[in-house]
Amino acid sequence: MRTFLAYFQNLRFKQKLFISYMVVSIIPLLVLGLFSYHQAGNFLLQQAKQNLDGAISQIADTINYRAKQHEAIINSITQNVVFKRIFVAGDGDFPVLYRDYVDPFFSNILDFNKDILQISVFTDNPAILRGEYILPLGLTSGAPWANSEKTQTQWHIQNGKLYATRPFVGEEGASLGKPSAILFLSIDADRMFQDLSEIKTDAYGVLIVNQQGTPLWSKSIRLSSPLPTSIDLALNPDERVGSLASNHTNYMYITQDIPETGWKLVYLTPQAEISVNAKRIVSATVLITVICLAVLLLIIWMFSNTFVKRIIKLNKNMMTVEKGNLKIDVSSQSRDEIGQLTNRFGQMIANINTLIEEVYQSKITQKEAELKALQTQINPHFLYNTLSIINWKALEIDAMEISQITNTVSRFYRTVLNKGRDFISVRHELDNAKDYMQIQSIMHNYSFDFICEVDEELLRYDMINLVFQPILENALEHGIDQLRKGEGRGRIELRGYQVGGDLLFSIADNGPGMTPERAEEVLQLQTAGYGLKNVHERIQIRFGQPYGLRIESEVGRGTTVVMTFPAYQAEVQPLSKSTPV
Repeated sequence: MRTFLAYFQNLRFKQKLFISYMVVSIIPLLVLGLFSYHQAGNFLLQQAKQNLDGAISQIADTINYRAKQHEAIINSITQNVVFKRIFVAGDGDFPVLYRDYVDPFFSNILDFNKDILQISVFTDNPAILRGEYILPLGLTSGAPWANSEKTQTQWHIQNGKLYATRPFVGEEGASLGKPSAILFLSIDADRMFQDLSEIKTDAYGVLIVNQQGTPLWSKSIRLSSPLPTSIDLALNPDERVGSLASNHTNYMYITQDIPETGWKLVYLTPQAEISVNAKRIVSATVLITVICLAVLLLIIWMFSNTFVKRIIKLNKNMMTVEKGNLKIDVSSQSRDEIGQLTNRFGQMIANINTLIEEVYQSKITQKEAELKALQTQINPHFLYNTLSIINWKALEIDAMEISQITNTVSRFYRTVLNKGRDFISVRHELDNAKDYMQIQSIMHNYSFDFICEVDEELLRYDMINLVFQPILENALEHGIDQLRKGEGRGRIELRGYQVGGDLLFSIADNGPGMTPERAEEVLQLQTAGYGLKNVHERIQIRFGQPYGLRIESEVGRGTTVVMTFPAYQAEVQPLSKSTPV
């Protein structure tokens, strides 16, 4: 012992510090690792159950959501006034109603819902039978749902096939006794239950059972024994996670209700499989502990280098600034030479940030002044009064189209001027775009189509005023106006949707398009008017470099301008939509 103490006493201070850190850190780590090794088995088993429970609940919710989608389709048919006239009342000119309403309606449902394999109405009226959409009710004889007096949707799984049925009811929603018409939807079960094949366990089985515990549908993944033919969960209705024995195999089961269909989803996996997975995770935990031990040794060695620690930190800050990140805080409480050097470097970074902010604000002020100059070219009161007189004169001579145009122009300029504000709600900017395109449509003798589809969720946000109109003007002037005779009808589409925390709007035309070089050049050129370059710079100055315009174009295929904004709400709401003059 004396020899060891003498050796330790004669070591350098850096080496003593390293050994002290190592002893103090490694002993608790090894004790904690040994204890965790013995406790990990039960803990990981419970964790696996919780993870599986969450996955099964999510899958059940997904299946329930899909069932609700199909329920909505069923409601749209069985509660439709025209369909009730056809299938319940039996009146109307059926050939015309079938051609103009039934056939396209059913075809659209099949086209837009690939998981619906068949949609038919079984009826006892032989005069309206048509193809596979309207079939005789006699084909359903013997089916359990054919004579049911239930007015709600019934879900069935038979021989691996999934289908839903609902009888048509009277105008008051009351049952008509024996149904005279029944809606039938055949649904792709593989699509409906496709998520059940993605559960992250080695071997498992999944059952869809009815309220009596009778399996309706099952799927087995790498199970060595067959699934139970019946499951009785009535004794424990509140137990969602538990154990059962079947075919000499102990299973862990997880159940989840599917309220829309009245089914229950039952997940089964052998408990031995979960134990094996737990052992693997324990082994991985041991490996991670070893890695952490190695990292700890490295950290201890770094801490032992006390004399150079602050220099290393200062050097890292300088490297960060060299890469362009000036938004860091560099300071030191020490008053020695290294501390003074650190504080002076931090002060230099603060001065640079101040200069950048001043230039940035100057640029914003310049662009806002340009926009103000553009807007003040129009005398609002004189313009509104003039348009009001024109509207009054038009109404006096019963010129409704002139009155409509006048009101549209008035709404357009009220939104454009926006009482001098820079920000406007997405809703009002879209109204402005629609008014502008209505004016242009009249000027172009209704020679093109304008389509506007924007997600409702976007309307609660704000955006920079007057950005759609210049882009729409370019789409008209350089897009559809350049179409030659015989090349088809012009079309401009404005669409908007949200991606994460950003709002994306696209304006596309079917004009002649342009080369990629020209598309890139457009955002760099300063035109005589209020062009795309100005809009692009306004967005970037206000919100930063990640936002702005992007042009996608191909010769002969049209042009699309994509605008990106952050999901932003101004503190002061933009101008409310004024009533027409």
